[in-house]
Amino acid sequence: MKPFCENIATEFLPAVRSIVTRELIDNHGLTQKEVARLLGLTQPAVSQYLKQSRGSKIKLLEKNPEVIEMIRDLTGIIKNEKVSTLEITSNICSICKKIREGNNLSSVYINTECPLEV
Repeated sequence: MKPFCENIATEFLPAVRSIVTRELIDNHGLTQKEVARLLGLTQPAVSQYLKQSRGSKIKLLEKNPEVIEMIRDLTGIIKNEKVSTLEITSNICSICKKIREGNNLSSVYINTECPLEV
């Protein structure tokens, strides 16, 4: 079984990015280029997130409204360009913890026995 953090990095973080990308474009009126700059991505990567070529675990995350609300909060933080990387990282860690607590994710996807306390 893969460690939890590996699954988060490869499976769920792209889904979080995909949701953030869509929120920034649909709800905040940013362009793909602006989103790419904010997230440190290329414009083609943003396009792939919008087409859901990346971030295929979105549907699993959408089953947990608390996770979605936390991702929306993260989107607002990211849009405020004066925020520190530490604050963004802290929010991502909180989202990770909430995903780990969720009962809707099977152990096929994640090992919920992560030893880290957030």
